[in-house]
Amino acid sequence: MDIPGGFHSLGLDLDEEERLEQIWSVAEEIWPTGSDFQREVTFHTYREMADHALAGNSFYAGFCLDEAPDGRLTTASLLARLDPLNEPDAELSARGLFEALSANENNTVEDIRVPAGPGVLVLCGLEWQSEPGDDTAPSMPLARADVYLPLTRMGRLLVLSLTTPSLPDLPFYVSLLSKTAHDLTVSSATESPAAPRADGSRATTIADEVRADFG
Repeated sequence: MDIPGGFHSLGLDLDEEERLEQIWSVAEEIWPTGSDFQREVTFHTYREMADHALAGNSFYAGFCLDEAPDGRLTTASLLARLDPLNEPDAELSARGLFEALSANENNTVEDIRVPAGPGVLVLCGLEWQSEPGDDTAPSMPLARADVYLPLTRMGRLLVLSLTTPSLPDLPFYVSLLSKTAHDLTVSSATESPAAPRADGSRATTIADEVRADFG
């Protein structure tokens, strides 16, 4: 999976010591001329984000922090995880996801199709509360875009989640998410055993397995 340019990885693929070193290097990159306090606050913020991502079974967590052409700061976070998938038919899986996610009236749900197969794009608005349960505490509107891709040969559902408080930049971030989904490739090393053909024999090539999964 190609991560969009400009995103800083929080090192979920590293062991704990290496991950902390990675996050500290990111904090230093953000505050090259800042104070130790600024770097430490940034470090602990993104360490908490990484811990939360690991608890949610994500295999990637990252964020971008940049300056828009008009001088505004723009930021977004990106998570990727693989959930179990029991439905062997990608079309049926995508259709079921579409119906289930459409049940939430706050979601805008669209069918998508990428080289890896059919999927679902979900857009919604959120409200971040600094103190949940306290209506007087500071809050921040967020936009979230999720892509769900059933990877039936792996028996996994890939979920890409992008969240941003930079609402004017949402179309730009959704385009980055779309490119990540379109560029996704599934390695043959992760394929499940050969799928059965209609005559009961076993498929022996990648092309046969793709036909078995996607028709």
